Amino acid sequence: MGFKQSIEKQLTKFGKNNSPTVVAMSIAAAKGVFRPAFTMMDTKESYETKRYTALREGLTEVIAIPVYYLSGVAAKKVSKQLAVPKNFMSKTMYKKFKKGESSAEIKNAVKHAEEMAKTNLPKIVTTTSFIGVCVSALFVIPFVCSATIKPIMEYLGGKKAEKTTKPEKTADFKEVQKPAGKVNTFKSLYGSNNYGMKVGAL
Repeated sequence: MGFKQSIEKQLTKFGKNNSPTVVAMSIAAAKGVFRPAFTMMDTKESYETKRYTALREGLTEVIAIPVYYLSGVAAKKVSKQLAVPKNFMSKTMYKKFKKGESSAEIKNAVKHAEEMAKTNLPKIVTTTSFIGVCVSALFVIPFVCSATIKPIMEYLGGKKAEKTTKPEKTADFKEVQKPAGKVNTFKSLYGSNNYGMKVGAL
């Protein structure tokens, strides 16, 4: 078996044995590792810009993984509620079954419905998992990221800004002291004017 066939077989096996939730979590984990790494390798950007971008990308994927996981858990619960014999029987037959009728026709209908529910459960799980992944990627993850990443980044940026603004306050304080010299100069000029006025009075 060649390399191409081997890769194709492994990918097909991975796709069959794993739900969309597992695939989405795997992609998020890979993005959480490689995207920040590639961002930090960029030589055209400054270190602070790269650090900010890489941290934001990493936090996004860290948030995405548990969200995808929870969507998979919810998908399984919803699928179990959908894959029940009731949904694979006609309403008439189900009402008769609930009333306690036990004719051969009803028994066969119930047995067939149970088999259909068991057979279709994996398909329903796959479908609901895919829907959960789409909803998570489009709505849940952006909402959670906007609610959590921004305060975190502001906090980290605020600590740095606080360190850099302290020397600026000292410089501003020194600049405020400069007008005092100008006031003294003005006073000396004013004094000389008074002296001139006295001479005129003589």
